[in-house]
Amino acid sequence: MQSVLWFLIEAAANLCESFLCVHFIINSFDGKVKVLSSRVVQLIGTLAMTTVVTVLNKMTVYEGLLGLIYVLCFFVFEIIFLRGTVCKKFFISILTNICLISTAMLSGNILSVIFNNHLQLFSEQTLERFAYMIFGIAFAAYIFTILSRFTYGNRFSLNIKEWALILSVLLISSLIIAAIHTNILNGNINKEQLYLLMLSELGLILINIICLYITSNLSETHKREEHLLVEKKQNEYTQKYAQTVKEQYEQTRRLRHDMKQYCTVLDGLIVDKKYDEARAFISENYKSISRSEVVVDVGNDFVNSILNAKLTLAKSLGIEVICSVEKELSGIESADLCNLLGNMLDNAIEAAQRCELEKRSIELNISSVGNRLNIAIRNSIIHSVLKENPSLATSKPDKFEHGFGIKTIKTIAEKYGGTTDFYEDNLTFVCRVELQKSAKEE
Repeated sequence: MQSVLWFLIEAAANLCESFLCVHFIINSFDGKVKVLSSRVVQLIGTLAMTTVVTVLNKMTVYEGLLGLIYVLCFFVFEIIFLRGTVCKKFFISILTNICLISTAMLSGNILSVIFNNHLQLFSEQTLERFAYMIFGIAFAAYIFTILSRFTYGNRFSLNIKEWALILSVLLISSLIIAAIHTNILNGNINKEQLYLLMLSELGLILINIICLYITSNLSETHKREEHLLVEKKQNEYTQKYAQTVKEQYEQTRRLRHDMKQYCTVLDGLIVDKKYDEARAFISENYKSISRSEVVVDVGNDFVNSILNAKLTLAKSLGIEVICSVEKELSGIESADLCNLLGNMLDNAIEAAQRCELEKRSIELNISSVGNRLNIAIRNSIIHSVLKENPSLATSKPDKFEHGFGIKTIKTIAEKYGGTTDFYEDNLTFVCRVELQKSAKEE
């Protein structure tokens, strides 16, 4: 009867421990699951982890390197059920395992000093072991709560170098902690040595927490600086587009004035029946009039100026232009639309210009479905861009002043709860953006 009771107590402790681990993992990915609901995934993960922990506890008193099985289980669970990058999944798997094993070891070391008996905390059915389980679960819950502040949702999003740094520190620390605890269990050490080893374990854990904190803060600082640079470039684009509107307005006024003069001259030539001179006059002034040709009209002066300026530039470079646009652009700020379309067309023109003259083409499509605005620009390319440059980083030498086009496109899409998609079809590059319209234009 006592054995059955202890088995149930052990199972309950493993269940609580597994729940904490799985709950921490799911929260680290903001509860974004691939299948089922987050609660069902939580239940599946908890029961599976409880089974693994119970089996390993029956096999050995201390897992040591065998504890890496936990990392594998966490990682497989994240791959199957959760959304997120592989780097973050690997990191969270290792971090969860270190928290699980480290809190158990520190709890055991602290209570072994209090009860003056180490092994009975892990193997014997005593009150001391029961106290060890309770203390270990409470300690783990506290540590996971602290770490959740760093890992929750998108707060902990690092680049490759930052991931490499934090993962290397975690791996080295986990191996050292495992070696220390193995020495505690197997070695004949006195209390002074035990205290030093306990302080060493605690120091390693603190080093990892500090490293995590510093890396996270540096990453956030870098993101804020990058965001400010993107905003600066967007403001520069807005000013440039405003100047373009002003110039086109002045050009239209001059054209209107010139047209009055042209009409007066033509009327005089026709009245005098000088038809040859009239035809010559029309031919002479046709080119200057065609340079001010309006390519598209979407019912928005700011957007019109950008589209007309960019597409007229494309035509002057020998690029074939195909447009399919609609006038229902409400719900998106004009400045954002100008920034978005300007950057998309700049990239398309730059790429198409590299092609042979007869192969240069750009196709612009703007359509609206419900409260979604879809913008797609296709342009010809000389070779695959995504194979050589999948991140679409700038190839220009001054990377500080350039490379903000793609970032601006993504930033505006995120502002309106939309998405961006870049793909290729033969030798055609496609940039597709979907925006969710606001209730009214701000």
